[in-house]
Amino acid sequence: MKVTLLVPISGLDGAAVEQRLVFLRSIAAPGTTVDYIQVRDGPPAIECEVDHVLASAEVCKVVRKAEDAGAEAVIIWCAGDPGLDAARTMVDIPVIGPGESMRMLAGMLGKRVAAVAAPLPVLELRKDLNMTKELVMDRIDALVGEGYDSFYLDCLGLFGLGRPIRETSGLPVVDPAEASLKVAEAAIQLGLRHSRVAYPKYPPVHRRP
Repeated sequence: MKVTLLVPISGLDGAAVEQRLVFLRSIAAPGTTVDYIQVRDGPPAIECEVDHVLASAEVCKVVRKAEDAGAEAVIIWCAGDPGLDAARTMVDIPVIGPGESMRMLAGMLGKRVAAVAAPLPVLELRKDLNMTKELVMDRIDALVGEGYDSFYLDCLGLFGLGRPIRETSGLPVVDPAEASLKVAEAAIQLGLRHSRVAYPKYPPVHRRP
C-alpha cells in the first residue's frame, strides 16, 4: 500500500517532514510505504481561517500529483482537514482528513468527546515535547472535570503523543497521525472510495473536454 502525506503548510523544513515520515513508517502495516508531497506557497502554519483557506487552495493544486505518482491514499497533514471535500472531488483515491478520522474513532470510545490542544503556536509545539505533553495532560484533566471522557489531539504537531498520554492517563486519547494512517490503510485494504454522489467528480460535466 502506498500512502502519501500531503503537507499543506510551508513552515516545515525537510528535517521536520522526515521526523513525521519516520514516525508514520514506524507504525505502518507491513508492506505500507509512506512518502510525501508538500505545497510550495501555503501558509507557514494553519492557525486561523485565512490560513485554512490559503492551505485549502494549495491542497487542490497538488493532490492530483500524488495520485499521478501512484498514491493509493492521501492524508492531508492538518487536523483542520483543509481542502478535504474539494480534494475528494479531484481524485479517485481516498483522501483522509486526520480531524475527521480522530473524531470518528473518539466517538466510538466515549460518550462526550473533546478536542485537546496545547496553548502554543503550531510551529513551537515540538520545541519542548515534555512541556507540550504536560500542557496537554493538564487540559485533559480539566476536561475530565467538565464531564468529557474521550479525547483527540487537535493538531498534527502533537503526533506521537497519543500513546504515551493514553498510557499515563488510562483514557482514550486519539493521536492524529495514528488515526489518519490506519484509516488510510483500512480504506485501501477494503477497496473503499469516496462516493461520487457525495463528491461529484471535478470539473463539472459541462466543463469537461
